[in-house]
Amino acid sequence: MGHVFELNHVNIETTDIDRSARFYTDVLGLVSGERPEFDRPGHWMYMDNLPIIHIISPLPSNKLLTGSKHAAISHFALRIDDFEAMREHLKNLSISYNEAGVPSSDRRQFFINDPDGVVVELIHMPN
Repeated sequence: MGHVFELNHVNIETTDIDRSARFYTDVLGLVSGERPEFDRPGHWMYMDNLPIIHIISPLPSNKLLTGSKHAAISHFALRIDDFEAMREHLKNLSISYNEAGVPSSDRRQFFINDPDGVVVELIHMPN
């Protein structure tokens, strides 16, 4: 049996793909890069050489490409390297956030919303 070894990407459908791309660039430092010519416009947002966030316009009928309107995904998480610098960055951009700690650990988290209400966790995991 094959085994899962990495999270490849998260796909976000939105009616304003450019607004979402700006958010993921300005707030999280991702870069819009090479993307196949699908039948709908979108962006692939890269972290280094990996397109980890895929942004795409919904189908005209507003039917989702895949998945379910009743999916139970609550958020996705990205690891950050400097908690205090991220806090300052979020404040400078006037991005609302909730801050939390992971019980019995030194891990700390921010929770923010993208322009379409997708919850993004930013987790700091000291070495």
